[in-house]
Amino acid sequence: MTLASGAVLSAVAAEVRAADAQPVKRPYRRIATEEGWLPEAVLRANARYAASGGRVQVMTRNGPAPKAMVDAVGNIGPARIAAMDRDGIDMQLLLLSSPGVQIFSAQEAGALARDANDELAAAIRRYPTRYAGLAALAPQDPAGAARELQRAINTLKLNGAIINSHTQDEYLSEQKYWPILEALEALDVPLYLHPRDPATRLSASNVDAVTAAGWAYGVEVGTHLMQMIGAGVFDRFPRLKIVVGHMGEAIPFWLPRIDNRYMTGSRPLQRKPSEYVLNNVWVTTSGMNYEEPLKLTLKVMGAARVLYAVDYPFEDQAGAVRLLESMSLTSAQKRQLCEDNAVQLFRIGR
Repeated sequence: MTLASGAVLSAVAAEVRAADAQPVKRPYRRIATEEGWLPEAVLRANARYAASGGRVQVMTRNGPAPKAMVDAVGNIGPARIAAMDRDGIDMQLLLLSSPGVQIFSAQEAGALARDANDELAAAIRRYPTRYAGLAALAPQDPAGAARELQRAINTLKLNGAIINSHTQDEYLSEQKYWPILEALEALDVPLYLHPRDPATRLSASNVDAVTAAGWAYGVEVGTHLMQMIGAGVFDRFPRLKIVVGHMGEAIPFWLPRIDNRYMTGSRPLQRKPSEYVLNNVWVTTSGMNYEEPLKLTLKVMGAARVLYAVDYPFEDQAGAVRLLESMSLTSAQKRQLCEDNAVQLFRIGR
């Protein structure tokens, strides 16, 4: 081999490497719609909470979670963007990981939520084509949470809100929290009802690693949503939009049974439970990117109400993309799942 030919081959190899580094051109964007983050201030507050003997498991810099995971959840800068590029994710919808600010006093929680929303909005301004975000709220102060939601949407231009299920064992079915729901409906933005450790009434389910995130988290959110339906939340707020992750926390698979049992008793609601789910609820695929559950969910919920998500950094981002691409979906179906529904529901720019 001559020196010249060696140089040519090196140049070709460099071109191949450069081509490999470029994002793959697809007819749609992969927008992942349940991607976790925690600002440093919340990680520090979590550490103080844990040191005080708090009963709720929280993520800290010195806790049992792997260092790489804590670093990833705390980073919404270039390192996360690089991971997205590597794994094939075009945009992440960021939300405050559980239990969010809901384990703290109303005053501390409100301050943490405001600062988190400011930090999130700044990251979105730096990376407007890569990030969108949901506003953290402190339901401990419902009126204050409603005001912060208005600021987050109108001033910070965030895309909705996140509440990590119960607040001090109480659900949004309690009327004292309805100012938050009223503000959500008035602003016409969705609320992501995200899992956390179960409320005391369900804590018997949370006994080990198998029944915690793998089971009890879904039971927690599913119970929360059913409580909201039973309390007449969607009769009072008929345009309220709720998003539930992990393929709907099994609710799409239980709708016939839920209706069947409801119809045998009293009927104080204006509609069957399934009708509220099919009219007021959207679901994401976070942590559940498997073809057979997805196909059934698409059939039950309708293709316009199912959105792609990974649940980064708690799930394997590259693996979730591989699972998606292995599915027997058309390009048009993937575009609706991965881009169109997120753009419409969360008002994400094209």
